[in-house]
Amino acid sequence: MSIFAQDFSEQPKAVRELLTFAEEIKRKAAILQPKSVLVLGMGASYYAGLYATVYANTMGMNCRCEELSEVVWYWSENSFDLYDTIVLVSQSGETAELKKLVEKYPRIRKKSVLVTNNPNSSAAKVLGEDRVFLIHAGQERAMGSTKTFVNSIVTLLLILSQWAGKPLNPDGLDDHLESALAVDIHDYVESVAANGQLVLVGRGFSVPILRMAQLTLAEVARFNCSWYSGGGFRHGAMELMVGGIVSTFIHVEGKTSQIMARFARELSRFDGLWLISNVETIVPRCVRLKEGLTEELAPIPAIVVFQRLADELARRRGYPSGVGMIATKVTSEE
Repeated sequence: MSIFAQDFSEQPKAVRELLTFAEEIKRKAAILQPKSVLVLGMGASYYAGLYATVYANTMGMNCRCEELSEVVWYWSENSFDLYDTIVLVSQSGETAELKKLVEKYPRIRKKSVLVTNNPNSSAAKVLGEDRVFLIHAGQERAMGSTKTFVNSIVTLLLILSQWAGKPLNPDGLDDHLESALAVDIHDYVESVAANGQLVLVGRGFSVPILRMAQLTLAEVARFNCSWYSGGGFRHGAMELMVGGIVSTFIHVEGKTSQIMARFARELSRFDGLWLISNVETIVPRCVRLKEGLTEELAPIPAIVVFQRLADELARRRGYPSGVGMIATKVTSEE
């Protein structure tokens, strides 16, 4: 088993560990009552922030998520005045961009909180214990983020649900992650490996999962793919199906489930269409996930399928799965 596979196989356990601290996270979050929130992160932390932002906006909150490196260089200090709370997401708390932001704009420290896996990071020490939310993901060995990505999402959802004043119950997510580790993906892997091209399609909460999948496939298997929102794919990019590309739709319970179902039926004549789904479908090529999660949680187990795909593609392509060859786990240079 690769170090990457070891990491992603521990995700159910990591979520169970995190949820033992759920009440503590919510109590700490309750101290703050933000009206406008800015979420900042890089890589997997950025995509976890995007996922949480979808949730916040559906709850009626004013929330925006940006990539930290762009903010550092292309925002003025006055831009931060639009937000009363800034959520910094960094599993290490030591990334170059985060350090630069905290040093460059000391005025924002008083309204910033940190979501991290490292309570002893320099960023955590600057902000103070009462403004640090730990994701309790345990040690992550591999280059590709797995436990830290999922636990960052869940931590952010717990915080934002408290701020929105609407309860969120993530109980059962660990069981769904466990199920995704066991589901048969052999034919899906064979299809992607034989084709060599992949496009990912989804809506709402699924979109940040697709973006994380793209990163995972790149850094673990050195495999390039692209992603589209469901609406964006229909606006022209669906012509890729005619060219024979493998397309993977995340189709789960939620507001746009019926729209995605109709779209999938339209494209089901193409052999390259695959679904990752927790609902009934007539599309024959489907990786079937366990049903029963609410919309804001339902797409999360799909990342396990992409992690397993990346691990298998890395093996077939002769790459060390989860071992960085030119990149590093903690990015110390911009």
